[in-house]
Amino acid sequence: MLAGGRALVRAARRSVLTRFGWHVVADTADSTDAARASAHHGAGVVLVDADVPEGAFLAVRRIVEHAPTVSVLVVAAEPDPETLLAAVRAGATGFVAETVGPRGLARAAEVALRGEAVIPRAAVITLIEQLRGETGEHTSVDGQALQLTRREADVMARHRDGMTPKEIAYELDLSDVTVRRHLSSVAKKVRQARPLTLALESTS
Repeated sequence: MLAGGRALVRAARRSVLTRFGWHVVADTADSTDAARASAHHGAGVVLVDADVPEGAFLAVRRIVEHAPTVSVLVVAAEPDPETLLAAVRAGATGFVAETVGPRGLARAAEVALRGEAVIPRAAVITLIEQLRGETGEHTSVDGQALQLTRREADVMARHRDGMTPKEIAYELDLSDVTVRRHLSSVAKKVRQARPLTLALESTS
């Protein structure tokens, strides 16, 4: 079953899976319909696009609640460890990068159907570290006390030194997209921390 993402993308994935012998029982645009359809059709595997409305985390949780035995894979542009960890905590079986190609996508679905985890090799170590709680680092960003992942802290330290995303990517052996995603994640944490700070000040 397919959930979320643009209709054209879902159509392409349906075509790929059909070519490899899969029967796609449903094709839904949002998490609510996906949850209902997964239970109704008794889907074995659900591929959830990371761009599904309301987010992949909520989509995975809803699907698993409605169909506890289903294997859910999140499909995204790049295997971001934080997104992977959130998806796994929500009940996902794993994570598939959009770049794996037709055969890779079909293979990931086969592995998930057997009940095995689908984890990109590049994300395994980081995922293990995060699950152990070894990557959290306390720091201050724009005057806000934050807890960042080790990778976010690495990126921010270099960003403060004036390095460009491309330079940071080269030094940390990451892609430009991943570096910008980490910077965006830190910025989001800062925005989320500010309302809390204001609320505490207003009650003091």
